[in-house]
Amino acid sequence: MSSDAITIQTAEATGQPWVQTLHEWVTTVDHKRLGILYILYALVFLIIAGLEATIIRIQLMRPHNDFVSPQVFNRMFTMHGQR
Repeated sequence: MSSDAITIQTAEATGQPWVQTLHEWVTTVDHKRLGILYILYALVFLIIAGLEATIIRIQLMRPHNDFVSPQVFNRMFTMHGQR
């Protein structure tokens, strides 16, 4: 029997810079990645719309409530209420 050691060479895992990875994800045409992005964007906008709706409802809880200014309320109502 031989007692020679076998060296296993491993490839060094060099990660891509995050800018390049982000660019690949944003400019992809792969249907699996597009589906993941579609779901992520839907969840992000669901959270944004939920926060806007919550702020609008807090403002409308009582008369003369100063939670947000009238200008901010009008902007949020327009942004949230668009179809």
